[in-house]
Amino acid sequence: MGVILDKLADFTGLFSGFTRDPARILMVGLDAAGKTTILYKLKLNEVVSTIPTIGFNVETVSPCKGVNFTVWDVGGQDKIRPLWRHYFQNCSGILYVVDTNDRERFAESRDELMNVIDSDEMRSVPVVVLANKQDLPAAAKLSEVVDALHLQKLTDRKWYIQGTCATTGEGLFEGLEEMSRLVKDFKQSRRRFRVGTDNGLFVIHLHCFYRTGHISRNIHRVQVIFCDIAMGLLLSRLMQIYSEFSSEPARILMLGLDAAGKTTILYKLKLNESVCTIPTIGFNVETVSPVKGVTFTVWDVGGQEKIRQLWKHYYLNTQGLIYVVDSADRLRIKEARSELHGICSTPEMVGVPVVVIANKQDLPGALKPSEVVEELDMRDLSDRKWYIHGACAPNGEGLLESVQEMSRLVKDFQKARRR
Repeated sequence: MGVILDKLADFTGLFSGFTRDPARILMVGLDAAGKTTILYKLKLNEVVSTIPTIGFNVETVSPCKGVNFTVWDVGGQDKIRPLWRHYFQNCSGILYVVDTNDRERFAESRDELMNVIDSDEMRSVPVVVLANKQDLPAAAKLSEVVDALHLQKLTDRKWYIQGTCATTGEGLFEGLEEMSRLVKDFKQSRRRFRVGTDNGLFVIHLHCFYRTGHISRNIHRVQVIFCDIAMGLLLSRLMQIYSEFSSEPARILMLGLDAAGKTTILYKLKLNESVCTIPTIGFNVETVSPVKGVTFTVWDVGGQEKIRQLWKHYYLNTQGLIYVVDSADRLRIKEARSELHGICSTPEMVGVPVVVIANKQDLPGALKPSEVVEELDMRDLSDRKWYIHGACAPNGEGLLESVQEMSRLVKDFQKARRR
């Protein structure tokens, strides 16, 4: 009850969810600055072993009550930086990460920061510089970083610098809290009072409700509508709090050969968008809610042959396996079979339920789900429950059905383990 009352006390957070979506935050910086380590320290409060990000990671984090950020961490290698501009649109804040121990590249870091903020899409967008690796003996002081990056010249926007250590988490939440304040100011400066109708319904921007003295018509109607919506949101939030209070997210491992479509599936489930992907070198991790009251933490691990040897490091505490198969890749179906049975034969994965997503069903010549069952010898998986469903990752067909079945199997698996 104390937990519920504490969360309900965040009434302003409830209405911030009504008035706006999570703010889009772009986290960039040179390679090896510590961006991905920072992201997952914020998200999971864990130090995750990382490798250079080829592409991006995206996570939703809540640095303080009532504030949600969707943070896009984009790779910082020299050849990838020209792609940063594709992530600029609709950004409300920039987290710029600097390795303060790498003084030789301060000038390069400054040039890249200026390239970002000089673009039209990033005009006036606030900047928080995370001066990372402050725990190292030769790390530059914050004043040195300010001078090296020419932050004093950023007169067209608000900025802030925070010393951090990604591995311990020191300074991270302070930096994000300041980012939340700057984003709030940035959004307020962009808003303008607007009154109109939407399908006959009177609409008013709530932040202006108390600022104007000349609104009289329809004022009671707005209050009634607002109260009705507020009550509905309150009940919805209560259900969400109950589900958060009653169970931890189930750990789901999503594996399969390279180019099967795992990452496309993950972000279709998370964002309901078809995201352009490149081969996953390492992993992606996202929290998704396939059905009410069920939350999964899904770990999507790269499927290249050399990376498969690392899959075993992700098996511990897994409660469900999503195995993705390119059903149009007949030449490698036996290889997919071998990898699946290798996973299921390990001690950590004994009894763990399996959902096979037979992806790319839209392609000519794709194996039917019944054919995939035969090719993968799935009937040999007699020590666990399993399920298969055809899918098409870009349009989302079959994905929700697959994860809904996964939720049912995970529930049964958890019950069996409690006995």
